[in-house]
Amino acid sequence: MMDKLPPTAPFYEIRIKGHLDAQWATWFDGLNITLEEDGTTLLSGPVSDQAALHGLLKKVRDLGMSLISVNHVGSKQGETQMNSIKKFDTKALLSALWIVVMINMLKADILSLNIPGAAEEVARTSASAGASIPQLMLVGAVMGQIGIAMIVLSRVLKYGINRWVNIVASLVTIAYIWGGMATYPHYIFIAVVETLCLLLIVWFAWLWRNVEA
Repeated sequence: MMDKLPPTAPFYEIRIKGHLDAQWATWFDGLNITLEEDGTTLLSGPVSDQAALHGLLKKVRDLGMSLISVNHVGSKQGETQMNSIKKFDTKALLSALWIVVMINMLKADILSLNIPGAAEEVARTSASAGASIPQLMLVGAVMGQIGIAMIVLSRVLKYGINRWVNIVASLVTIAYIWGGMATYPHYIFIAVVETLCLLLIVWFAWLWRNVEA
């Protein structure tokens, strides 16, 4: 069993085509079984030696399943880190970052109400953009709803589409933030904070691998 292996036991990831039930964990010497959304199964855990590894690969063959890859990813000491990564909830993180973005957008709007001549500033922006004030307000409302929707969608969308929706929505929101740029110090500061959060969303979504299924 895995718990009886020495800390120096090599840690392997074996990926096979198709899905296995968790009941096969015993058959595969207690390796972790992760079902990926792309239709593959990831077997991961420490393996005592090369003979044991060949025995595992023989079991894959005996089940009639296609072997995709075998990767040596370190020793058993890295197993704790691997398990921590599997428990890492990317969906919750993306949702939390969208909450931070929306709070800051709301804060910027509230603070801007205290600036003398704010209404005139909106009128000048409307004239330069070639759009009426109601149209500008509609664009702001739509962008706000996108951010609010992403708080929920980040948690409920499936892995593949979730990544790309977060990336696209973040880039569009960044363009909106700086496209309507004001020179007030509070706006610049909040815009930088929002942009950093949105870039983190893009970063985490881009690097996201479905090890949480």
